[in-house]
Amino acid sequence: MLTFTVSDLQTITAEAITSAQRQLAERNEQIFRNAMQQLKTDVASGRQFSVAMSLKNGTDYEGKGKILRPEQLTGIAALVYAKCQVFEPTLEYWSRYEGDQRDGYTVEGFNIVLHWSNVDDLLAKLSTLNDDTTISAIRQSIEAAQSAITDKAASILTQLKERATAQARSGKSWAIVMSLKAGVDFEKPSHVPLPQITAAWLGPVAKVVWEACAKFNPTFEYWSRQEGDQRDSYTVEGINIVVHW
Repeated sequence: MLTFTVSDLQTITAEAITSAQRQLAERNEQIFRNAMQQLKTDVASGRQFSVAMSLKNGTDYEGKGKILRPEQLTGIAALVYAKCQVFEPTLEYWSRYEGDQRDGYTVEGFNIVLHWSNVDDLLAKLSTLNDDTTISAIRQSIEAAQSAITDKAASILTQLKERATAQARSGKSWAIVMSLKAGVDFEKPSHVPLPQITAAWLGPVAKVVWEACAKFNPTFEYWSRQEGDQRDSYTVEGINIVVHW
């Protein structure tokens, strides 16, 4: 004789669905909170975009190729994308080559990327989320970052007078203001050669320095050198901001 009924099974099924939905919602909130922490770091670094979530094929989306549409997102990814609508999210493809030349392979995927045009735009977007704690934390982070940017740029520019004076006394009509570090002082778009750098690539400190030197006709000057021995040599390259008179 059966000791359970159809009603019992329906109740168990409903409880399982409710539990799964609750776990999904909790995971969604956790990823969104992490995304806001990353956003705080990125805006403090002068960026106007932030990766909210990295997606895994077969788990977060179904499909192949280098284009992903929102309707292809599944599970948590679909919820995160929907929750981030105020930031005008995009689904951006990435790839990188791993391993050595003989046994290498390509790793690829997609990111959910959030966007804003400037600090005021970001704060306006955040205000629609009714999250005063996050807004306050990001505002404080921005203020601290802006103060640090101003101080570092001022320190670099203070040294310029001494450098330029020394160069002028040597009969030269130029001086290096700042040597730029990739990933810190500028972000190079993928597949664009480094010598093609423009002011649009500059990070916050380098941008302040560049703009402050406008009357000295600043230029970007690319340099490279070979290091190592003949069998295992490699190229080191970089960019300097140079002023002229």
